[in-house]
Amino acid sequence: MEQQEYLQNFEKTLSEQLTKTLSEKGLLGGYTFEVEELTELWHRCAPDYMADAVPQIADYPLAAIAWAAYFGAGAAVLWDKQKITEGENTYLRLRDARGFDEMDEYADYLMLDNGIKQADIEKLEDALRSAAQSAETAIRKEGIEPQSVMAFHIFARVVKIFFALGASAALHLMGYKYEKVKVDLPS
Repeated sequence: MEQQEYLQNFEKTLSEQLTKTLSEKGLLGGYTFEVEELTELWHRCAPDYMADAVPQIADYPLAAIAWAAYFGAGAAVLWDKQKITEGENTYLRLRDARGFDEMDEYADYLMLDNGIKQADIEKLEDALRSAAQSAETAIRKEGIEPQSVMAFHIFARVVKIFFALGASAALHLMGYKYEKVKVDLPS
């Protein structure tokens, strides 16, 4: 129970920090979107993402982290175009288009093809690079033993955050936003 609380606090703190940073850069509107289909997609595809990303941690830790955001961005574009089949492993679809190492470029292509400006994509790339460095620093500050069970759980929380950041940034750049709506209910 104590470990769960620790992981939840770590995730909440890091998510709030990175959401604020990306919002200040104009890539988010102060929040991440909660899209049930994308959340379900993450849960369905996360094991395959983790299987590809975990071996990358030792040599390419920032890519192992940031590529989850590119997965999220690509998934958000496909969701917007209604091109995700129910039960489909969208991660494998995005990864297999050009391979894990070039998944970022493929997600950029999808965003560009969906009307997101090249300048915004470049700004997002820079922000994700910086955010991945911040996340790696946050992990290191925790002093968790590398390759331990706790290290795996922390990494899993971090890439979950990055998937949400990538999906939310793509949606934001496509013009999605939350708006308050007043609904008059009959008495």
